[in-house]
Amino acid sequence: MSEGRQMIAIASQIQEMELASRLRETEVTRAVQRGTMRESVGEMHIARLRAGIATLRWLERNEAKIKARVAGATS
Repeated sequence: MSEGRQMIAIASQIQEMELASRLRETEVTRAVQRGTMRESVGEMHIARLRAGIATLRWLERNEAKIKARVAGATS
């Protein structure tokens, strides 16, 4: 992987996190069914991913305000 920083749109980040969340949820469900993970632990992992998605959605909704505030602070 490249060490350079690449700008990735928030919408794309959300899309990727949603995919990761669905995959992880399937993984957790199987682990719980096999008895290799407690359900409460699996729920915690899924909750963390969902919280990350919610944060990204909040950032997306407020992106213009955040950028305006940052621009005003650096002027």
